[in-house]
Amino acid sequence: MSVHEISRFSDIDFVNVDPMKDEFVLPGGEKYLFSDHMCDFCWSGGTVLETSAGKKKYYCVVCQNYLDWCEFENDILPPKGDKLRFLLPEKWSGENKNKWYEDFKKRRLEQEKVRKHILEHGNE
Repeated sequence: MSVHEISRFSDIDFVNVDPMKDEFVLPGGEKYLFSDHMCDFCWSGGTVLETSAGKKKYYCVVCQNYLDWCEFENDILPPKGDKLRFLLPEKWSGENKNKWYEDFKKRRLEQEKVRKHILEHGNE
């Protein structure tokens, strides 16, 4: 594992780091590692950093946002009523988060139509 002292996240040299092991230290001492989580705003996997100690904080290096877990009640597909969690920009208002979820539901229902079509007509 290598420790990289950086002034800001944009200082990360992505060509020369090991995302499985390397740690990044900001001037205030906060330490970040690459996370297994995905940014649900820009839909990029492998671009989220999370703090390695203390209360978890998340940052996406693609959309350059600090992220926060947002929970929504699943009202689209069975089992309805359970909770769905997404990492979305923490600076968003509740209204923006709800709008994002409404757009997500539309996209997800379209995916479900395609899935059902493939299951019904896939061998034709």
